[in-house]
Amino acid sequence: MTRDVLGYIFNFVTRIEVERDAAGSVREFMPQSRYVNKRGLRLNKHGAGPFCQFRIPGYLGYQGVYAVMTDGEISYIGECENLSERFNARGYGTIHPRNCFERGQPTNCKVNNVILGNAKEGRNMELWFYQTPHRKGIEAELIRRLQPRWNSQLKW
Repeated sequence: MTRDVLGYIFNFVTRIEVERDAAGSVREFMPQSRYVNKRGLRLNKHGAGPFCQFRIPGYLGYQGVYAVMTDGEISYIGECENLSERFNARGYGTIHPRNCFERGQPTNCKVNNVILGNAKEGRNMELWFYQTPHRKGIEAELIRRLQPRWNSQLKW
Protein backbone atom coordinates (compact mmCIF):
# COMPACT_ATOMS: atom_id res chain seq x y z
CA MET A 1 0.00 0.00 0.00
CA THR A 2 1.35 3.42 -0.92
CA ARG A 3 0.26 7.02 -0.45
CA ASP A 4 1.37 10.12 -2.35
CA VAL A 5 2.26 12.95 0.03
CA LEU A 6 3.09 16.07 -1.99
CA GLY A 7 4.86 13.99 -4.62
CA TYR A 8 6.69 11.67 -2.20
CA ILE A 9 5.49 8.06 -2.26
CA PHE A 10 5.13 6.75 1.29
CA ASN A 11 4.79 3.02 2.00
CA PHE A 12 2.50 1.64 4.67
CA VAL A 13 4.48 0.10 7.54
CA THR A 14 1.94 -0.90 10.20
CA ARG A 15 -0.87 0.13 12.47
CA ILE A 16 0.39 1.50 15.76
CA GLU A 17 -1.06 -0.77 18.43
CA VAL A 18 -0.31 0.07 22.06
CA GLU A 19 -0.15 -2.56 24.79
CA ARG A 20 -3.44 -3.33 26.50
CA ASP A 21 -4.34 -5.25 29.63
CA ALA A 22 -6.55 -8.36 29.71
CA ALA A 23 -9.69 -6.19 29.83
CA GLY A 24 -8.61 -4.28 26.69
CA SER A 25 -7.68 -1.04 28.43
CA VAL A 26 -4.53 0.79 27.37
CA ARG A 27 -1.67 0.06 29.77
CA GLU A 28 -0.10 3.23 31.15
CA PHE A 29 3.41 3.54 32.57
CA MET A 30 5.19 6.08 34.76
CA PRO A 31 8.85 4.99 34.48
CA GLN A 32 10.15 8.29 35.81
CA SER A 33 8.43 7.84 39.18
CA ARG A 34 11.34 5.74 40.47
CA TYR A 35 13.74 8.67 40.12
CA VAL A 36 11.77 11.80 41.03
CA ASN A 37 13.46 13.84 43.78
CA LYS A 38 16.57 11.68 43.76
CA ARG A 39 19.93 13.26 43.00
CA GLY A 40 18.27 16.57 42.15
CA LEU A 41 16.91 15.31 38.83
CA ARG A 42 14.25 17.46 37.18
CA LEU A 43 11.72 16.33 34.60
CA ASN A 44 11.98 17.78 31.11
CA LYS A 45 8.89 19.61 29.83
CA HIS A 46 7.36 16.40 28.39
CA GLY A 47 8.58 13.96 31.04
CA ALA A 48 5.61 13.92 33.42
CA GLY A 49 3.79 11.13 31.58
CA PRO A 50 1.88 8.90 31.57
CA PHE A 51 3.27 6.80 28.73
CA CYS A 52 2.36 3.68 26.78
CA GLN A 53 4.34 0.91 25.11
CA PHE A 54 4.22 -0.29 21.51
CA ARG A 55 6.44 -1.80 18.81
CA ILE A 56 6.56 -1.89 15.06
CA PRO A 57 7.19 -5.34 13.56
CA GLY A 58 10.46 -6.59 12.14
CA TYR A 59 13.75 -4.87 11.63
CA LEU A 60 13.42 -1.80 9.44
CA GLY A 61 16.85 -0.17 9.62
CA TYR A 62 16.10 2.38 6.91
CA GLN A 63 16.66 6.12 6.91
CA GLY A 64 14.00 8.48 5.71
CA VAL A 65 10.84 10.38 6.60
CA TYR A 66 7.91 8.88 8.46
CA ALA A 67 4.32 9.99 8.82
CA VAL A 68 1.96 9.02 11.62
CA MET A 69 -1.60 9.08 10.38
CA THR A 70 -4.55 9.31 12.73
CA ASP A 71 -7.94 8.33 11.34
CA GLY A 72 -6.60 8.81 7.80
CA GLU A 73 -5.00 12.24 8.29
CA ILE A 74 -1.31 13.03 8.69
CA SER A 75 -0.78 13.96 12.35
CA TYR A 76 3.01 13.92 12.62
CA ILE A 77 6.02 14.04 10.30
CA GLY A 78 9.52 13.08 11.45
CA GLU A 79 12.83 11.86 10.12
CA CYS A 80 15.13 9.09 11.26
CA GLU A 81 18.34 7.24 10.49
CA ASN A 82 16.79 3.93 11.51
CA LEU A 83 13.01 3.43 11.55
CA SER A 84 13.07 0.46 13.94
CA GLU A 85 15.19 2.31 16.49
CA ARG A 86 12.99 5.41 16.24
CA PHE A 87 9.78 3.48 16.97
CA ASN A 88 10.78 0.52 19.12
CA ALA A 89 12.51 -0.02 22.45
CA ARG A 90 15.08 2.77 22.01
CA GLY A 91 12.65 5.36 20.69
CA TYR A 92 8.99 6.29 20.95
CA GLY A 93 7.75 2.79 21.78
CA THR A 94 9.29 2.44 25.25
CA ILE A 95 10.00 5.40 27.49
CA HIS A 96 12.90 4.77 29.83
CA PRO A 97 13.24 6.79 33.05
CA ARG A 98 16.28 8.73 31.76
CA ASN A 99 14.20 9.98 28.79
CA CYS A 100 11.94 11.90 31.17
CA PHE A 101 14.59 14.09 32.75
CA GLU A 102 16.68 17.03 31.62
CA ARG A 103 19.26 15.85 29.08
CA GLY A 104 16.95 12.92 28.29
CA GLN A 105 14.78 12.49 25.20
CA PRO A 106 11.85 14.91 25.49
CA THR A 107 10.72 14.24 21.92
CA ASN A 108 10.30 10.53 22.71
CA CYS A 109 8.20 11.48 25.74
CA LYS A 110 6.12 13.99 23.77
CA VAL A 111 5.28 11.64 20.89
CA ASN A 112 4.63 8.63 23.14
CA ASN A 113 2.24 10.63 25.31
CA VAL A 114 0.28 11.87 22.27
CA ILE A 115 0.06 8.31 20.91
CA LEU A 116 -1.23 7.20 24.33
CA GLY A 117 -3.95 9.86 24.29
CA ASN A 118 -5.05 8.93 20.78
CA ALA A 119 -5.10 5.21 21.64
CA LYS A 120 -7.29 5.90 24.68
CA GLU A 121 -9.68 7.81 22.39
CA GLY A 122 -9.87 4.75 20.11
CA ARG A 123 -8.28 6.43 17.11
CA ASN A 124 -6.75 4.40 14.28
CA MET A 125 -3.02 5.21 14.04
CA GLU A 126 -0.82 4.10 11.15
CA LEU A 127 2.87 4.47 10.37
CA TRP A 128 3.96 5.33 6.80
CA PHE A 129 7.53 5.70 5.53
CA TYR A 130 9.44 7.29 2.67
CA GLN A 131 12.99 5.94 2.39
CA THR A 132 15.52 8.64 1.42
CA PRO A 133 18.98 9.93 2.33
CA HIS A 134 17.55 13.49 2.04
CA ARG A 135 15.36 13.05 5.10
CA LYS A 136 16.03 16.34 6.90
CA GLY A 137 15.14 18.58 3.95
CA ILE A 138 12.06 16.56 3.03
CA GLU A 139 10.88 16.48 6.65
CA ALA A 140 11.21 20.27 6.89
CA GLU A 141 9.34 20.77 3.60
CA LEU A 142 6.47 18.48 4.59
CA ILE A 143 6.08 20.03 8.03
CA ARG A 144 6.11 23.53 6.53
CA ARG A 145 3.60 22.70 3.81
CA LEU A 146 1.28 20.33 5.70
CA GLN A 147 1.53 21.72 9.26
CA PRO A 148 0.60 18.39 10.90
CA ARG A 149 -1.22 18.99 14.15
CA TRP A 150 1.17 17.04 16.38
CA ASN A 151 4.14 18.94 14.94
CA SER A 152 2.55 22.39 15.13
CA GLN A 153 0.61 22.07 18.40
CA LEU A 154 3.48 20.53 20.32
CA LYS A 155 6.18 23.10 19.66
CA TRP A 156 9.00 23.38 22.13
